[in-house]
Amino acid sequence: MTGLVTAIYDVGCALGAIIAFMFGEQIGRKRSIIFANIVVIIGASIQTASFEYWQMFVARIIGGIGVGFSTVAIPILQSETLPAHNRGALLVVQSALIIIGVALASWLCFACLYANSSLQWRFPVSCQILFSILVLSLSPWLCESPRWLAQRGRVDEAKNIISRLLDKPLDDEEVLGQLQEILDAIEAERNEEEPSWSEVFSNSTKTRNLHRVVLGMGPYMMNQWSGVNALCYYLAYILENYMGYSPSMALILASVAFTQYAVFSWPPYFYIDRIGRRWSVMLSSAGCAICMAIIAGGLSTNSFSSAAAAVAFIFLYLDCFTSGILPVSWSYSSEIQPLRVRNKATAVGVFSHWISNFVVVMVTPIGLDSIKGNYFWVWAVICASFVPLTYFFGVETSGRTLEQIDAMFFDEPRLLMGLNPENRRVVRGSKTDEEQRYRNMAHANEKEEVVMSERVSESN
Repeated sequence: MTGLVTAIYDVGCALGAIIAFMFGEQIGRKRSIIFANIVVIIGASIQTASFEYWQMFVARIIGGIGVGFSTVAIPILQSETLPAHNRGALLVVQSALIIIGVALASWLCFACLYANSSLQWRFPVSCQILFSILVLSLSPWLCESPRWLAQRGRVDEAKNIISRLLDKPLDDEEVLGQLQEILDAIEAERNEEEPSWSEVFSNSTKTRNLHRVVLGMGPYMMNQWSGVNALCYYLAYILENYMGYSPSMALILASVAFTQYAVFSWPPYFYIDRIGRRWSVMLSSAGCAICMAIIAGGLSTNSFSSAAAAVAFIFLYLDCFTSGILPVSWSYSSEIQPLRVRNKATAVGVFSHWISNFVVVMVTPIGLDSIKGNYFWVWAVICASFVPLTYFFGVETSGRTLEQIDAMFFDEPRLLMGLNPENRRVVRGSKTDEEQRYRNMAHANEKEEVVMSERVSESN
């Protein structure tokens, strides 16, 4: 029952991803975020006021729906509005804020530990409401995605948003070039009908939707099947029951671990665009596998030194995880999906993330009870498998615009995309390079228009 009431939240998140799959594309990125936070407030309010187990059970599903919906919309809006040359670094901010939330939650739980009333859990649960209210209060200044607007024929609005994002005049060549690249990509995917379920799970078009959906699911599932939430959800429980710490010391150690986790979530900001998404994941996965193996060995023997080693490598594992798997998992899917099915394809990845989370959180108490510390050998092996999977199948997105990523699948599609050296190459462009590229595109478009007008004149 402990595992179920904890993990049912993730089922709600998966349902939120399904709702985003069905309706997210119609209502847009901005309104999706607003809707999601309203649902979170409703769910958190019911959780805070709960007096029965099943009331809490249902309320956690409702709150999860809001979170699931937002975790589809937010990465898409970010990937569609951030510049290519440092998009990865800016996307790190989202994953870092997630971990700051984990650390805050842990310290809140410790702060309320000695309350001799339901305040012990009602106050931490109610804090969800504050953050959603903050998001809603700032949403009037949030822009809509220019790619979403352009896809719906609202080209002038898209142009205005690009101008605002670049802080350039509407007639600036960089604005016109970026808009033209978006319009060209939309034209390449042109289809009058809304994308169907079958289209998302098919390779029948040159955009290779199914291939990219599966690639997008990969990092989301790596996030969960690395075993991170076997630790994050139950770290205090593990420290208390398997290492003999008191409840207060277990919570202090867990809170310190999550604080360090939050601190180490920021370094990828400085290197993720330099070494690329692929190497970030492979190095992170190798580190996680080594740490999980040592944790398993430390928990298999009942001695102070082995327990101390296990605690140390739990801390180190969280550092390894947040250095690569975490930031890439929340950005990669929205980067590689084609615009036409981006919302639906990302929703599939988010669904796989939360369902995997549910399974991990549900089985962890059972696994720990059945095989004790040997449970972590499972995660060691799985983490190690991420290295070859990323090398052979993953494509590099660092430094490329979303439209350039599309071109990789248009030009040389293959199952083992990672075996193509061009798909492994990290593009290290600067802001100046990006500006010049869009200006060249604007010039090229002007020349095409002149040639077309001359041909029309000659024919007349």
